[in-house]
Amino acid sequence: MRRIYEWVGQLRSELPLAGVIDAVSQRMQTGDSEDQYDLALYFANLLVEAGRDREALPILDEMIGRLPDDLRFPIEKATLYLYFLKDPEEALRSIDVALQRACRTGFFRREALGVKARILLQLGRGEQLSEVLEEIMSLQITRDIPDIGRERDFVDRAPPGLIREDVLARYNQFCPKRPDDTDADACDG
Repeated sequence: MRRIYEWVGQLRSELPLAGVIDAVSQRMQTGDSEDQYDLALYFANLLVEAGRDREALPILDEMIGRLPDDLRFPIEKATLYLYFLKDPEEALRSIDVALQRACRTGFFRREALGVKARILLQLGRGEQLSEVLEEIMSLQITRDIPDIGRERDFVDRAPPGLIREDVLARYNQFCPKRPDDTDADACDG
């Protein structure tokens, strides 16, 4: 993955976005299968960056089908639907696929739940958001299983009263907002 990341970074410094997309597409055709998975994720992101959101969907769907234990692709699909295609209901269906995989594999459970929290916030579903926050707080994170740190942007953006008060109080203890944070996306832990 790092090798592909560096290669794409080099391309981005040398070529316009359309050229990077073409180069990644061509390498996807000729690269080994391990590279193709990483390239597919970059390719989908590049298409979204270029405003070609709908073209990214078949790539994500293909990788979701090929890699039944990989969470990157369903999380990316949910994010695409939420932020770019402005379809939070479809984003919710997509993140549920990621959560099923996360429960099965143990990987990136907190990240998938964080995406679900953002979707539920967008939909204004406070009771479900409260339940997701409870689930985030109950997770036991192990250092050897990949996941992300504690996040709170979805809590900070929630209008007053959307999240149950008791859950909000516990979440504020679980992931306190640091007074020096200008970007309150994460907290210690």
